Amino acid sequence: MIDPSLLVMLIMVAVGGVLICAGVFFMPVGGAPAAMSTATGIATGCEMMAAGAGITGLLMAAALYSQPSYIVIINAGISSGIMMCVTMFVANLIVVFGKGVPPALATVDRDPITRENVRPYVTPGTVGHGVPTASYVSGFIGAFLGGVGGALTFIPVLRIALSKALEQPIDLFGVVPGVMSNLWHYHVPFFVLAGICALAMYFINANIAAYSIRGVIEGWWDPKFKKLPKTALACFIASLVFGTLLLLLFSNETFVKALESLARSGGVRP
Repeated sequence: MIDPSLLVMLIMVAVGGVLICAGVFFMPVGGAPAAMSTATGIATGCEMMAAGAGITGLLMAAALYSQPSYIVIINAGISSGIMMCVTMFVANLIVVFGKGVPPALATVDRDPITRENVRPYVTPGTVGHGVPTASYVSGFIGAFLGGVGGALTFIPVLRIALSKALEQPIDLFGVVPGVMSNLWHYHVPFFVLAGICALAMYFINANIAAYSIRGVIEGWWDPKFKKLPKTALACFIASLVFGTLLLLLFSNETFVKALESLARSGGVRP
């Protein structure tokens, strides 16, 4: 008989994968061309942007792990969004004051947010440059979704691992009991396990999204954004497979005994 909590974890992981995928499509990915200011967005790839913003959210999720899940999820999303906003702001400082190039979009004539005509600012031979207002807003939305998606993997993995190690009832949504939260400094291996699983989700789903985007994307108005539904379905299936592996792992007696051994070695339980 499969523990219902493991099935809930499976659903949370699958939904988290879809949110990470959607987040990548919202982010202004400029790739290598953006490093030379010949494309709109940040000069890196989908995987690095998703993981970079996601790690910030995971750090916040780890700091608030004993709080109710909805608080952890929201704060993880906000943390990822702040990280992405700082990154885009610094990128614009370099582009504007270092290179003397104004941020501009190439796929539309007017900024979807400010409605300003940006076509005159696009340098001939390029597909935009910098991070314009609409891309900035789209990047925050994407990072927020990615942070929430990562937290949806981090929370159940951490809580189930702790519960099984300490033989406590599994609660994926409420406040973590004192016996599990007061000795947080002994729980480092469980945080590492949850963090690795969450990072794996970022790289798996961001890589699938990258294959769909194939290059650069400016935001939700970009023609490539129309590929999101099919890509999200692929990410949902891939995340289900990953979640099933986690389910089998936590159902394995040998693995559970290893978790209990970690708890004993840390002095958390006799």
